[in-house]
Amino acid sequence: MIKRLRKNIICVNMLLVGIVILAIFGVVCFNSYQTAYSSLEHGMTDVLKKGNRMDDEAPISEKIGKRDFKGEMPMQLSSYVIVELNDDNSVKSKTENNLSIDSEILEKCISYVTSHHEHNGQLNEYSLMYAHDDFQEETKIIFTENSSVYNAFFNTLIISALLFLASMVVIALISLWLSGFAVKPVKKAWQQQKQFVADASHELKTPLTVILANNNIMMTHKNNKVSEETQWLESTEEEAQHMKQLIDQMLFLAKSDAGNNNIQFSDVDISEIIEGTALNFEPVAFEREILIQTDIDPEVTVHGSSMQLKQLAHILIDNAVKYSSDKSDITIKLKKSGEQITFTVNNFGNEIPPEELEHIFDRFYRAEKSRTTKGYGLGLSIAQNIVESMNGKLTAESNKENGTTFTAVFKNNRQSK
Repeated sequence: MIKRLRKNIICVNMLLVGIVILAIFGVVCFNSYQTAYSSLEHGMTDVLKKGNRMDDEAPISEKIGKRDFKGEMPMQLSSYVIVELNDDNSVKSKTENNLSIDSEILEKCISYVTSHHEHNGQLNEYSLMYAHDDFQEETKIIFTENSSVYNAFFNTLIISALLFLASMVVIALISLWLSGFAVKPVKKAWQQQKQFVADASHELKTPLTVILANNNIMMTHKNNKVSEETQWLESTEEEAQHMKQLIDQMLFLAKSDAGNNNIQFSDVDISEIIEGTALNFEPVAFEREILIQTDIDPEVTVHGSSMQLKQLAHILIDNAVKYSSDKSDITIKLKKSGEQITFTVNNFGNEIPPEELEHIFDRFYRAEKSRTTKGYGLGLSIAQNIVESMNGKLTAESNKENGTTFTAVFKNNRQSK
């Protein structure tokens, strides 16, 4: 899928840019043709007005004539034929300059020009251009070859075609390079989705296997009373609850990704929530001689969801208790400073290596030291999602000296009363 997407990006990019470049080169070629045609036409008119030769002693301004034809300079003709016509359109005189036209062809050309009453035009059949005008009682027509016009046009066309091909090659290489950056987020999301499905399937498979095994055992004891199968029923209940918890967590993340949580925010006293959550973990910590210390500013208000903030506090404090060393300290702080609220949970246990720390918020990711601890690896991902939904940021740091610290920073939220 990623390769096909990348190929589509390259094709669409080349098509759109190619059309633009082709249009530009088309305008250039058309303009080149029009310029050459107008210059040759101007040159014929200039020669026609001055007679059958250019006076070398005439002023330059007179040689060039007035700048008609949108300011193009007249082409200096080196070969042409000028004919002067009688009243009956017969040839009165003919002047040739490096160009000779067969009498029969010339007669046909004169007949065409006089019958169409146009001051200039082309005779493509004979590769000629013409211009004629009436000078008092005289009618003169000048003929010259139009090869210079087409040569200029074809030269421009060939150059444009070569430039177009070269441009498309460069664009193809650039598109190939840029498409790698364009599909990188999609590739990452696709890989995460596949990993998510694989991990979810694996996590669901274990409790399902236990439930099916318990059910098979009870099926072999068809004559037993329910009280005699309590062990298997309790095991089934426990695994079913684990499945429900996992499914609820996955649904939360899926709804968050789709923006369909539909949770109404309000002003919530986060100080009270954190204090209450920390108090709930006191018995668990006491069993392992872990001391929970709190430094919480009172009446700090966050504009968010009370339910989600309780879930955030529970995840971070529960994570700290699970992975703290026995007889160590856990420090929970909540501070406000201007427009910023900072919630930190610090504990001392095994250090999280940098290579694991950068994946700590990935879904279903569990560091090596936590493999033996029960869980699904979705808690921190949910915590990060909650913080980000309230315009905040959740980060993690870990080292031997300062232990492991999770920091949630909320900005642009309403604060204390």
